[in-house]
Amino acid sequence: MGFIDAVRGVLGMAPVRQSEPERPSTRVSSPARTATPHARTSGATHESAYLPEEDHARLLQPGHDGLPPLALVRRNGALWLAETSTGKLINVDNRYLRRLGIFGVKVRGTRYYNGTAKLGPAELVREPDNPHDPNAIAIHVDGEMLGHYNKGTARSLAKRLDAGEPLQAMVISADPAKVIAAPTEILRHLYRDF
Repeated sequence: MGFIDAVRGVLGMAPVRQSEPERPSTRVSSPARTATPHARTSGATHESAYLPEEDHARLLQPGHDGLPPLALVRRNGALWLAETSTGKLINVDNRYLRRLGIFGVKVRGTRYYNGTAKLGPAELVREPDNPHDPNAIAIHVDGEMLGHYNKGTARSLAKRLDAGEPLQAMVISADPAKVIAAPTEILRHLYRDF
C-alpha cells in the first residue's frame, strides 16, 4: 500500500479514487490555548488557538532529523497544521512553511471550476502556458480541476516541480479549500498521529 492509499485509509476513503463520505474521527485533538489580549475590548482576554507571530521564527525550524516541528490535527471537520511543542495552529499560508518544505495554500478560483474539495490526495498540474501566470499550478481532485496556487507560492513551488522534485499534495480542508504539498517523507511525518 502506498503512502497516499494509507492516508486515504486514515481519512476513511477507499484506496482507489471513489466518492465516499468522510468517516468521522474518533480522535479529539485540541491545541493548547493561552490568554491573549482581545483587540476590541480593553482589559478583556481570549484564548488564541494560533501560534503567536513572535514565536514563528524560533519554533518553526527543522528538527535535528530535518523534519518540521509540526503535525496534522483534526479540528472542525478539517485538518490543521499544529506546532508540536505548543499544540498551536499554523495557517497554511504561513511564510515559514516553505522553509520547512511545505507549500500550503487556500485554493484560488474554486468558483470557476467543477472540482470538489474533499480531504485526501490532490494532484499538482503545472501550467507553464497559462496566460495569467507562467508559474501557474493547478490543483486537481479526482481528475477535476479545483483551482490554483496563488502566484506568490506558485513561483517557488513551480521551480521545484520543474526540477522534477517528487511532491505530493493533500487537501486538508474542504471549506474553504486548503491544500498542502510536500515531499512524501514530510507528509508522512505530518500524518504520523493518524
